Amino acid sequence: MSDRIYVRRYVDPLNPPSMDDFRPGFGRNSGNLIFAASAQRTLTVDGVDVETNNLNTLRRSVDRFNDEGRHVVIPLANAFRPDYLPQLTALTEAIERLTVPVTILGVGGQFHLDGTVETTDEVDDAARRFMRAILARGPALGVRGERTAGYLNSLGFSEVDVIGCPSMFLRGSDLSIREAAPVFDKRTKVSLNLTPHVPIPDGWVDAVFRRHPRAEYVAQDRRDLDAMLGGPAVKGGSPEYPSSVRHRAIRDNRAVFHCHAPTWIDSMADRDFTVGHRIHGNIASLLAGTPAHVIVHDSRTRELCEYFEIPHTHVSRQTLEDTPERLFGASDYKPLIANHPERVARFAGFLQRHGLRHVLDLPAGEAPFDRAVAQVEVRPGLVIRPRSSEPEILDLRAWNTARAAHQGLARAEARIQALEEQLKAAQSSRSGLRGLLRRDR
Repeated sequence: MSDRIYVRRYVDPLNPPSMDDFRPGFGRNSGNLIFAASAQRTLTVDGVDVETNNLNTLRRSVDRFNDEGRHVVIPLANAFRPDYLPQLTALTEAIERLTVPVTILGVGGQFHLDGTVETTDEVDDAARRFMRAILARGPALGVRGERTAGYLNSLGFSEVDVIGCPSMFLRGSDLSIREAAPVFDKRTKVSLNLTPHVPIPDGWVDAVFRRHPRAEYVAQDRRDLDAMLGGPAVKGGSPEYPSSVRHRAIRDNRAVFHCHAPTWIDSMADRDFTVGHRIHGNIASLLAGTPAHVIVHDSRTRELCEYFEIPHTHVSRQTLEDTPERLFGASDYKPLIANHPERVARFAGFLQRHGLRHVLDLPAGEAPFDRAVAQVEVRPGLVIRPRSSEPEILDLRAWNTARAAHQGLARAEARIQALEEQLKAAQSSRSGLRGLLRRDR
């Protein structure tokens, strides 16, 4: 069993950073905080030297890890996709330089809702190279679901274990959904999470806020954070999307952005029901014991819902009539709960086969990570709201205002330059015409 390991994470949940360090550190989506924190919790074992940091640190530390014999563990999301190709290639190059064991947790592919693979020949080649690097340093790859396993099988690799996403194991075997059903009236605290490019039925978001005045929008995208604090509007695929300070969710201070996974999950225990496109936004709710329903919009989210038996609806079938109350009524949480121990055991077996100790058998609150989280000082900036008066949030708002002004100035300068070039071209053309006229005379 490995007694020295390196676990990839985003921002450190045990030492939350300032906003300056948080913004570039959490990736493009704060959902990354959930699965990274879960992997860190799972592998933080008394007596094991656990180092955690990001992929950039991993790439810089290959020689040191080799010298220390440090087992490298990398939780990943949907890595087999065209726009992740540069990162996947850089990660593979780093892994090829490692001489220590390497374990991948929960990697996925990018697929359409119907299961069609969204890859190219370049992605396929990169996936093959990645698989060869991993299998030279471990017995198998841990993937999110059957579709990703099928994709890798089609590339010629059978050493693939379906383990889901580490996020669902953040509390080990402790997973329960409160039994009392929400009443769904004006007091009901509904939580919404949305994705910019995903279509939303006209009037659906507005209807949720009208029926449930205590509803709250949980933003997750970095662009959402900027827009909440007065920065540039997010380009959404629907006018329903809370894309700027003009949207009622942000205007009325009914939006929130979480910068700390444990705080986020704890806050979801105060919600009554969660619904939306974001898989980890909904998983945060389930981990807190609050029922959630996912609106799946691609096979990446669909395969996790199917593996964990999370209640879900295909986005193509969502209508204005699919109120939170109706979606809750269509949700059955019994399979999710009943089969969770089996999935935990499968994940534990995968880790053990890779020589990794874990705390999956410890109840929530009793693992070393849990004890450390309990000592984290709650400070300004862990939870951000549009009307926050906290100093560092005001600094970020000022930064966004300056950024928007700078972008506007850059656009104006580019327009002026284009007009000047058009003027020069017109003047040149005019001079040419005058020359022709003089010769004709």
